[in-house]
This record gives sequence, C-alpha cells and structure tokens, in this order.
Amino acid sequence: MVRAGKATFRVLPHAIYNDQKAWHFEFQVKSNRYVDMFYKIRDRLNAYTDIGFTHSIFYKKTQSGKDKKKIEVVFDWNKKTATYSNFGGKRDPVGIPEHTFDPISAFYKMRTTDLVAGQTLSFPITDGKKQFIQTAQVIEKQVLHRNGEKVETWLIIPAVNHFSGVFKKSKNPTVRVWVSADEKKIPIRIKVKVFIGSVIFDLT
Repeated sequence: MVRAGKATFRVLPHAIYNDQKAWHFEFQVKSNRYVDMFYKIRDRLNAYTDIGFTHSIFYKKTQSGKDKKKIEVVFDWNKKTATYSNFGGKRDPVGIPEHTFDPISAFYKMRTTDLVAGQTLSFPITDGKKQFIQTAQVIEKQVLHRNGEKVETWLIIPAVNHFSGVFKKSKNPTVRVWVSADEKKIPIRIKVKVFIGSVIFDLT
C-alpha cells in the first residue's frame, strides 16, 4: 500500500445562486508528491443544487494538475438546457430532462435513496458536454473493518461507461463504493481501478 493523496467531501453552508437558495457541495482530490511524478492530480469540484433536491443549478470544476481545466456548467431550467464552458470557451447548450443532476450532486442524491440489495439506481446526469443516464447496482451489505471496529455497509457499483478523463484512457476501469448501511449513507470506502493502478479512498 502506497499513500497516494487525499480526497475531501464537504457539505458547505447554503448558498444563493441567481437569487435561489441552494445546497453547496464540494469535492477535492490532491495527489501527494509520490503520485505527482506519474500523474499529478489537483481537482476541485463545486456543485449547487436546488434546496428541494430536484435538480442542479450550477457546477464548476477546476483542474490544476497534469490536465488543466476551468469548467463551468450553467443550468437553464426555463429552456431545459445546460451550457458548458472551459476557460470561457462555450459549447452549444445540451438539452436536459427534468431532475437532471451534475456528477457531484448525483452522489448526494443517491444518499437520500432507501437502498435494497439488487436495486438499480438511475439518475439523469450532465457534465455539460453530454446528457446521459447514470446507473449503479446495489449489490449487497458487507462488513468492513475500520479503526478496529466493524462497519456495516452497502456495496454499490456504478457503471463507468460515461466517465471521462483517466477512465477513458483505461482498459476495463471499475469503481466500487461502500456507504454506511444507515440513514446517512456515509462513504466509507471507494475503490477505483484505472490504468495508473488501484486507488482506494478510506474514510479517515
């Protein structure tokens, strides 16, 4: 096992976006100096979702590692479109159905769902470049050992065919997510297999 870096999920105080009260989620990933030699990662993602948790209203992603990006996705629910820009360069808007989420907000939406073994989770998602249906399979309950204690979790395996970045460059990439088997569904472990190797995020 080689320590690779740190990832942080945060629910920030409610924000106001276009005079609308919103949930504000932040996800950061930073590789350490060892991994930086192979594939430097400095990612920060911010997501804003309506207070009723029915759709996204704004999403931004900043990459300052190996691949540099400054992405913004603006949701227009009157026109039912999402518009992607990178360093100010805009793409044509993409059409989106009702209840569409950005990739980060969709993770929190999943945590509001009552999970059942064998269940298929399904959410309309857009990254601003394309709109797709993200699916994930709820496999079973599993017990993980964390800090000398047993934690009951749900194992969830999302489909990765729509994932971009390092996933597109990998052969047969996989993601496995374990969340606590309670009402909070806290991420306990995330395991990602891509061309740079297997990366495991454990809750600290």
